[in-house]
Amino acid sequence: MSQELKVSIVVPVYNVEKYLRQCLDSVINQTLKDIEIVIVNDGSTDNSLKIIKEYGDKDTRIKVIDKQNEGYGKTVNRGLDIAKGQYVGIIESDDWIEPDMFEKLYNIAKSNDVDVVRSAYYEYCSTISKKQDKVVEWAIPYGSLDRIVYPTETKEVFFKGQQVWSFIYERAFLNNNKIRFLETPGASYQDLSFSFKVLALARSAYFVKDAFVHYRIDNVNSSVNSKSKAFCVCDEFKEIGRFIDKHPSIKSKIKMVSNKCKFGSYRWNFYRLQGKERKSFAKAMQRELKYDLKNGNFDKSLYTRREYKDYKYFANYGNKLYGAWYYFLKMLRSFFDIFIHVATNSNAKRIFVLGIRVYKRKV
Repeated sequence: MSQELKVSIVVPVYNVEKYLRQCLDSVINQTLKDIEIVIVNDGSTDNSLKIIKEYGDKDTRIKVIDKQNEGYGKTVNRGLDIAKGQYVGIIESDDWIEPDMFEKLYNIAKSNDVDVVRSAYYEYCSTISKKQDKVVEWAIPYGSLDRIVYPTETKEVFFKGQQVWSFIYERAFLNNNKIRFLETPGASYQDLSFSFKVLALARSAYFVKDAFVHYRIDNVNSSVNSKSKAFCVCDEFKEIGRFIDKHPSIKSKIKMVSNKCKFGSYRWNFYRLQGKERKSFAKAMQRELKYDLKNGNFDKSLYTRREYKDYKYFANYGNKLYGAWYYFLKMLRSFFDIFIHVATNSNAKRIFVLGIRVYKRKV
């Protein structure tokens, strides 16, 4: 192994024997050879550890860490603490990657002298009739692709989802700023505060449109699918709040940004929940959003017209969002929006009238 490690790849593992070989094969076969692979087993109870040791015995670049079950945050942090490469990547053990991922991202990072590089990714679902990948359209602001970006000056990059496995990070940047994952036991959503800190403190970043990671969306054991962890997202934004208070020099640039990130994450979490979980979360969500709105922690210019309307509905009707009342209001609002659009747009009006005439003829 070369003495100068270019990239350390951290792979957290917990009960993924079904997918683990595909993941590790994609990592060990990277075209970039000056790498180390830090595999951290978080107390798996299936055959994951056996598989990890099998790969470790064959490849000297692999470091195997076996520990008791402590959760995702502590597991990834253990890998980051051990890593020795110039840059660090994190790959989920139920995903897999393209063979040239780290060679391309490393070269981009070095040639542009940036703290972080992010790529697009694929969504993969194995349960549909035809197994296939779907490229996730790179959703950062138009004009910010394939060039250096300064995150605190290009705030939209905070709002596009922060999948930690689509980045590489300069290790010195992470260590000097003490950026690590929140270590809440058994928690979920622990990429939220980590990614926010990275973008808030990054001197510069680079975003590429090429996709490298195949992100598996149908793993039923994924922590994001656990409804019992609904309030973990709140813990992440409390951590973001503490982080902002510790960095007064950038507070004015990122405070309102963090509140929009919170709204987007809370709204997504609300829609995935049902019944009592949704009712309980809606109350907490309403309380926080209403507080921010009342106390001036809200910048309307960061929101689209639709997002602003949704924010007000969630802030004002949180206790009713889980019931029929919210859906009645939402349906009513949709009809109202259509009416206004038709009334104020001549083309829409002509199409609407034409549709009515065609309908009458068929009847």
